[in-house]
Amino acid sequence: MWPMPGWATPAFVSGMMLTLLGSGATAWAFHAATMSRVMSAFEPNTSATTVGGLFGMVHEMARGNDDLRSGGTPATALVISMTDTGVTVNDLPMVAFELEVCRAGAAPYRVSHRETLPRLLVGAVLPGCVLAVRIDPARPERLAIDWSVPPGEGGPVITERLSAADLLARGLPGSATVLGTFALNGMTAENGDPIVGFMLRVTLDSGYSPYEVRLGHRVPSAHLHRTLPGTNLPVRVAAEDPEKVAIDWEA
Repeated sequence: MWPMPGWATPAFVSGMMLTLLGSGATAWAFHAATMSRVMSAFEPNTSATTVGGLFGMVHEMARGNDDLRSGGTPATALVISMTDTGVTVNDLPMVAFELEVCRAGAAPYRVSHRETLPRLLVGAVLPGCVLAVRIDPARPERLAIDWSVPPGEGGPVITERLSAADLLARGLPGSATVLGTFALNGMTAENGDPIVGFMLRVTLDSGYSPYEVRLGHRVPSAHLHRTLPGTNLPVRVAAEDPEKVAIDWEA
């Protein structure tokens, strides 16, 4: 057997390194081509001015109903519930809101709405809070929240103020147990009575199953002691909308 020259081992090692590098480059090129084909399925019409597919959807979520902020009809919305969707857009959390919208000359209505929440307002916007909104007069379910107005300053949407006298006169009788209360930023009724946010469990005398509601309601100063959890209150409920509840403080 011939003796191995001194240069053979370095040459062998160098050849193996070049082979491995070549294989890696080939694999990366294949990966890049595959990803390009996959992403093209999401963005079939991407151009300098149009973003489509998956990224187009994210773009639309970020843009929201911005056109309404300058051209929409002003209104207020009571936050019934809110849920973090787990999605962030431009580092802002996307929140699913359940809102009760009140606008001049129209009955209040419920709408589900998704919008990003400014991080400075996280913790300030909670169920029971009142938000200023702008709505599309042609499609009232389409709206944009006006974050330039601090939460709670848009004017309360209060069931009692909408039709208290009518509810007390013709509503279905029942009782409500106070489950808890929440602040409404010091809001007061026209006569100066404080407005308190209530969480109630309502039971109608007609035998319907008990259910829970959240609402803002005027509380006469002489009855503030009746806002404690566990207190039972006489109420009247609209037959056409059981979410509309008026407390009968004088009963």
